[in-house]
Amino acid sequence: MSRLYMVRHGQASFGKENYDRLSGRGVEQAVVLAEYFVRLGLRFDAVYSGAIERQRRTALEIIGLYREKGLEMPELKLMPEFNEYDSKAIIKSQIFELLEEDSSLARELEKIYTDKKSFQRVFEKAMLRWVTGRFDKPGVEDWKSVKARVAKGLSAVMAENGRSRTVLVVASGGTISASVQYAIDTSDVATMQICWQIANTSITKFLFDDGRITLSSFNALPHLEELGDKGFITYR
Repeated sequence: MSRLYMVRHGQASFGKENYDRLSGRGVEQAVVLAEYFVRLGLRFDAVYSGAIERQRRTALEIIGLYREKGLEMPELKLMPEFNEYDSKAIIKSQIFELLEEDSSLARELEKIYTDKKSFQRVFEKAMLRWVTGRFDKPGVEDWKSVKARVAKGLSAVMAENGRSRTVLVVASGGTISASVQYAIDTSDVATMQICWQIANTSITKFLFDDGRITLSSFNALPHLEELGDKGFITYR
């Protein structure tokens, strides 16, 4: 069997003009994760990430720390199949109908990108609406398409890596939850609810062999928990 470690990117820049950049804490999380992997004696045969900045930067921080310690690390391979869905576009596509259903959301909408609780309330309602597939809008990627591209990415990773390989993939909450669904066939709504639990730089581990993939562990944070500082455990 081969092992696939799927990691969520470090904390991004919530409330900033460019959310896609890692925050200072996000960089720290990536380095802490890399140090943990080194202590475990993990040596990766292949490293992949989505093509968006926060995913690439997290992967490059991990690769960089290995190389600083004189340890071999493969070159990063970018796979857009693991890119996160565009939550801003999704919220925008759903918000008018949501406001008709619940006018109290207007207050939350005013501070959606400055207050994390307001963002979460609007985000959850919009995403649960979107994931059903009944409210798709032209020009906005639908959940079915997200699942299809993630499945394509997983299939490509498994095809490129045979038996007894150790693979690292840096992705995002949505694409990790889609990978979990691919492995254990959760419902779409349950998959979205799983997504909201995935912490920055958490580790979700799969085992794969001959095109079959099995979930081994989910959303593990031993590298952050051992620090004893709850400020390192973040979700945005």
